[in-house]
Formats: sequence, C-alpha cells, structure tokens
Amino acid sequence: MLKSVNKRKFLAVMALAVVMLFSSCSVRGEDDKPPTAPVLTVKEVLSDRVSLAWSESYDDSGIDEYRLYRNSDVLARVEETQYDDTDVVPGEQYEYYVVAYDKAGNKSSKSVRQTVKVDEGSIEAKVTPEPEQPSKPVEPSQPEGTRDMNRLAKSTVRLYVLDDDFVCIGTGSGTIMNEQGYILTNYHCVGDDYGLYNSEGYVAIALTNDVRANAQPQYFAQFRGGDPFLDLAVVQITEDLNGNRVSAADLRLTPAKIGDSDALNIGEEINILGYPGVGGDTITFTAGKVSGFVDENYDDEIDWIKTDAIISHGNSGGTAINSKGEMIGVPTQKLIGMDVDIMFLLKPINQAVEILEAAYAQSGLPDVPVTPGPSGPSSPSSVIDIYGFIVDAFTFEPIEGAMFVILRAGVTIDQFVNDPQDSMILYYTEADADGFFYCEDIPVGDSYSVIVGAEGYVPIAEDYALYIDAYETEDWYLGNIYLEME
Repeated sequence: MLKSVNKRKFLAVMALAVVMLFSSCSVRGEDDKPPTAPVLTVKEVLSDRVSLAWSESYDDSGIDEYRLYRNSDVLARVEETQYDDTDVVPGEQYEYYVVAYDKAGNKSSKSVRQTVKVDEGSIEAKVTPEPEQPSKPVEPSQPEGTRDMNRLAKSTVRLYVLDDDFVCIGTGSGTIMNEQGYILTNYHCVGDDYGLYNSEGYVAIALTNDVRANAQPQYFAQFRGGDPFLDLAVVQITEDLNGNRVSAADLRLTPAKIGDSDALNIGEEINILGYPGVGGDTITFTAGKVSGFVDENYDDEIDWIKTDAIISHGNSGGTAINSKGEMIGVPTQKLIGMDVDIMFLLKPINQAVEILEAAYAQSGLPDVPVTPGPSGPSSPSSVIDIYGFIVDAFTFEPIEGAMFVILRAGVTIDQFVNDPQDSMILYYTEADADGFFYCEDIPVGDSYSVIVGAEGYVPIAEDYALYIDAYETEDWYLGNIYLEME
C-alpha cells in the first residue's frame, strides 16, 4: 500500500539518500546482521564486588567485544563473558546490562537488565570460614503425604520469554515434570495465536535452588509441544547459556509429583508457587482454597479450577499443589468483575497429561515441533506487515519522526536517487514517540530496497534489503534499527 507523501517529507527522503551515496561513513559493509543479545546473570553479590556473567553472543563475523553498562554508563569493554565490578558501595543499588559488538561494528540488543543491591555485611564474614561447630541433631523426616515446601519450590522454575534476538520480552513460571528437563507451563508464556515468540521455540530458565535467592537465567529450554486452546505448553532444557548441551544426569532436577485434579473438592486447601511480577526475583508462595469449578462447554469435564489463592502476572505456568504436596493445576488466569471482585483460575493437571505424553515422544528431536494454531494450518497470504523500532545507536533511545521507506520491487537506491519519483515508493512511514514504525500490506514474493533515516543521523540505504518469500505468512518484526548521529 502506498501512503501519500507530502512534498517536504518527499524531498527529505531524497536528501537522505543523496547524503548516503556521497558519504563514506554511511556505506554499509557486507555484514549488517547484529549479534544475538547475551543473557546476563548475577553470579555473586558481596560487600566489595558484584560478579557478573553472561552467555556468549553469536554472529557470522565473530564477536569483537562486550560492553557492560552500569546505570546506563559503560562500565567495561571486555572480550570475556564475565566481569567483577569492584567499584561498589555497600547498601547502594546498581542496574547492569550487556551489549555485544561484532567485528563489523554491529551491536546486539540490550541483555535483560539485572538490578543488584550490594550487601552491607562485612567482607571478612564472607571470606573467613566459620569455625567447625558440633553437628546438629538430624531433624526427623516429614511423614509421607505431607508437604516439604522447600523441596516443592525446587520443582518450580522462572521462565524468561525470548524473541528471535534472544531479548527477554516477559517472564513467567513453569514446573519441572521429570528428570529429563521437561517443564510444563502456559502456552501464552511461549507463543500466541500467530506462533512462537522465538521462532525456534527457545526460552530461558532459572532453577530454584534456594528460596531466599534471586532467580537468575541458567539454561535454555526449547518448545516440545502444546495446545493454545488449553493454554498449556511443554519445553525441555537443552543447553546452558553458552550453548553447551546438557544431559539429564547433569541437571539433577526435582520433578513435581502429579496428583488427580478430578479428586479435588470445594473448600480444599490449595497453594501456589511461582514468580509473580510483584514478588521480585525470588519465588513466591500464596495460599487459598478451592472455590469451585468451571465446565465451559458443558461436557461434564472440568475446564478450570476456581480458587481464592492469589495469581499475579508472572505466576502463569507455575505450580498449584494440594495438601499432599501433589501438583493438581497450573496457575493461569485472574478475572476481575464489574464490582472489582477477583477470581483466580487454575488449569487442571489432568488436562495436561496427553500434552505431556506427546511432548515426551519428541525427546531428542533437533527440530522444533509444528506449532499448533487455533484454526489449523495457515493458508498462504499475498501480503504481510513489517514493523520494528528505530533507535539511537549510542543511547538506544527511540528516534521520533525517523523515516522508514520501502521502494517498489525492482527499484534500486541509485535509480531512486538519480530520478526520484513518488511512484517508486511502495511504503513510507514515520516512527512514533517510542521509535515504533509499522508498514502494512507489503506484497510477498519480491525483494525491496529500503531507506531509513532521520534529521541529524547518518541514513541507512540498502538494495534489496527485504526479501519476502512467496509462501511467507507471518508478519515480520525487524527488531531495533540503529542510526548513528552525523
């Protein structure tokens, strides 16, 4: 679709293209693909230092350096994937993130931000071993059929939702179902009606080894199956943050014990474990009762368990347990009525049995399973939408009013500059206050040249930058496009 372009804006586009052609600093190299974003984790926080580590970024031309930021300022430029910040003050709070740069000068998106408060305890207390103490009497083990909340917490993981650039776009929870690293969660934590958020089905996982500790990403897990209609999905831990494959023996996981959700009665005690957004980075426990049941389609099978146990954003996909410590549901929804009455819903664990069995059958497969959709396989589309963000290459701040121009199929940058015609432009749009741009109804089955620019910035112009296969059905998210100031 061709949007109307007024004369002022049209001439501005011409000027940007001309500047690009005659300015050596704007000529792009063959490598214009940014590295994948690293995943940052906090290894240790002491009163004299903060130890940080991150996953390796991947790039065709190789990684040149990582830039570690603290409170939005560059703290260090390193080639390694770890760093100790020793310039810290006890009691102070710091925010860290990492950006990877490849050898061609392309930069990745920012990693997940990590906020750290430095320990106010003494340094000696951290490094001096404690004197040997007499052994304490062994506490009696809990009787069978009772709950050990610390053990149950180890079955609950924090899930980091990733896009195709491995940038965290949200968090959720999940439950370890067996020793092979299979994790049950909600489908909306891995994808939506249009497909998986990460096209290869990856999410990041943090295990719960200490209920008092902040959860940090440790592994990548990959989609193994699910049902969007039931809002249930299964992922499997496959590798660490550096891409090294992990085996079941290495993980030593603590799976949940599955109960029978059909055996629940109204008024029974129910507990929730997960990582709600309001609970910070540590695991959160809430308690309540079974308030009732919902049969949406009147088929005499329970579709939802109602409860007054609090389920907040981020709890999705977590663990709901009965008084015996058995998993009987997956925390999923919060409903708010007209009078601000609140009801929370669990997906019964019995509905997940077939999904789990199908996922276990995928064990060891290198490819992503076919993503089910609400209406079956998609039919080919003749057009798609393209969108993304235009940001400052140094500050990462959005550039409001930046222009994104798609030339018609077959039109090159040279042709456009030498004989500019309005008819050569397929789509013209400007970024909003968030740097967001959106191009509608771009025909598939062709290649398109692109110009991106803004006042005061070096423009980007590339012949046939967009190649859209004739069978493409998904809209394209281009991520961040970085412009450098003149």
